Amino acid sequence: MRNVSTDSWRSIAARAEIARLPAWPADWNAANASEPAFHDGQATAKGAGDAQQLRIDITPVEQILRKTQSVALGRHRCPVDHPQFLLGGGPHTCSYIAFHRSSVKMKIGDWRAEVATPNNVSFYNIGESYSRESIGGEGDECDWLALAPSLLHDIRMDLAGESDTGGGPLFPRPFAPMRPAAFFAQRKLFSVAGDPATTMNSLQIEEAVTGLIGTIVGNAMDFWGYSAKARRKPRPQCHRRRVQIIEEAKALLAREYWTDLSLADLARHLHCSAAHLSRMFHAATGFKLCDYRQELRLRKGLFLLEESGLEIGDIAVQVGFASHSHFTSAFHRRFGINPSEFLRWKSSKLILAMKGGAMKGGAMKGGVMKAGATKVGAKQAA
Repeated sequence: MRNVSTDSWRSIAARAEIARLPAWPADWNAANASEPAFHDGQATAKGAGDAQQLRIDITPVEQILRKTQSVALGRHRCPVDHPQFLLGGGPHTCSYIAFHRSSVKMKIGDWRAEVATPNNVSFYNIGESYSRESIGGEGDECDWLALAPSLLHDIRMDLAGESDTGGGPLFPRPFAPMRPAAFFAQRKLFSVAGDPATTMNSLQIEEAVTGLIGTIVGNAMDFWGYSAKARRKPRPQCHRRRVQIIEEAKALLAREYWTDLSLADLARHLHCSAAHLSRMFHAATGFKLCDYRQELRLRKGLFLLEESGLEIGDIAVQVGFASHSHFTSAFHRRFGINPSEFLRWKSSKLILAMKGGAMKGGAMKGGVMKAGATKVGAKQAA
């Protein structure tokens, strides 16, 4: 959507061209009510009156790659000769962070126009509009993250400490340089999200995005000169509360490891912020929340393979995997063998060998036990 305040910097010719263009329909309801491509299947709350929900406004040149309750990943590909290039976008119904793939002159909100390149990251607050101008004829290409206000509030409080009252926009400026490590991390994230063959659940997506956004916003705040509040040693009551949250999170995951609980769901159950929960849990357990749940699923699956007599596909669904193939690939990555191979090895001699300590983690390769391990197993059986 055009915004008069953002058009004033343009040349007279460009403004005249915009005036001749028809308005593009912006069907925000359709963008938020329908399931996007490669959605993880989790229902997303859509209460129009809830200001903390993620409400995405997309233009005709955008595509949503993944979407959860709190975050969405998308791509923007606007050729310079497309009518939408001159129309720009906004006012935004949620906050965005954009990672540029091309170079273009951008004006975001009331900030001065700047040249944005792949070396930059751009920040859009709720309610801001943008306009742009080509500088090389390559159009405007970027990948973006959309974030629910509740998640951004958590990240802001986590970065600024108790002194932040939450007033004013989250992003004080629209542009900042992006460090190499953050650039590479976001490329890996979008490479996975853009692949329809990749299975990512809500918790995995939200943890990855939360960690990346915390790094990027923290780096930008440093660049802008906004120093974070020095962290103090936690008070005893705070330490007890953290321990309580971590233990309750472990218990909740243990009870419902087969469900697709998102980071937002866990935080809501535990009455804490999503960013705080993710950081605390990893520091205390050595696991990301999604990895902790994945380990539970795989180990429960192995127990069922040993004892239940169920088909592999049934076990996969029972412990929370989307399909037989998803379970098989995850099982192989973790244990070095496929579930079907594990079942074949469940012979009496193998069990005796395992009890005797003859079979070690690397004793099997390509579906056949190494000769040394077989001889020891035979001696144990004898």
